[in-house]
Amino acid sequence: QKIKSIFGLSLSLANAEFKLRNEGTYLGIFWYLLAPLLTFLLLLGIFSNNLGKDIPNYPLYLLLGILLFNYSNRIISESLISIRNNSGIIRSINFPKESLIGKTVISAFFSHIFEIIIFIFFLLFFGVSIKMIIFYPIVLLFLSLFVFGFSLILSSLAVYFFDMDNLWRFFSSLVLFITPIFYQINSESKLFLLNLFNPLYFFITISREIVIYSKIPDIWIVGGALFYTLLSLLVGIILFRRLKIKFAELI
Repeated sequence: QKIKSIFGLSLSLANAEFKLRNEGTYLGIFWYLLAPLLTFLLLLGIFSNNLGKDIPNYPLYLLLGILLFNYSNRIISESLISIRNNSGIIRSINFPKESLIGKTVISAFFSHIFEIIIFIFFLLFFGVSIKMIIFYPIVLLFLSLFVFGFSLILSSLAVYFFDMDNLWRFFSSLVLFITPIFYQINSESKLFLLNLFNPLYFFITISREIVIYSKIPDIWIVGGALFYTLLSLLVGIILFRRLKIKFAELI
């Protein structure tokens, strides 16, 4: 019952925010597409003839990596400040605080739908079959659950430690370069071992294998994604429930 309540409130908040953000703009949702497309074109121009020359369908490989990284980073970055930015509501109304994080996930999901529609056109342009795209929502669901749990952790800690958003900006920059978004890694490299502790590596790899290369991912890759999803949700829910008791006092 509580999960249904959190999801329902999150959906209502996300819908209201989505309409508010796009009200009065001529391009509306396409503003969300501008940043990843510009990043894609820039990185494609820089790396396509060196780091990407041995990667099949490198433009698709690069674009999907950027979209998934931006999707995750946007949710986490906005969730970090969501509790402090809603201090008035939290102090005056009793409601499930988790819905503030859920709202951010659902709002990003709305925007990501349009990104994936554009990506499908890229698939068709490069002559790649789109039949495996039907499995992408499953990957996106588990990625969203992972990011939701991780955002619960960081947003609750951010109430107690005001520098969390600055720390995340620095850390997310490191994750951007550690994650094989614009390059490829092999299983014998030290960077590969480092990425075993990087949940995004598992989700991005699975998405590329399924959508771009029409392959079934290795079982250990799928297992890693499931492990990090469950771990993130478990830790996030427990920690948020314990820390949210003092939110109204601290913000």
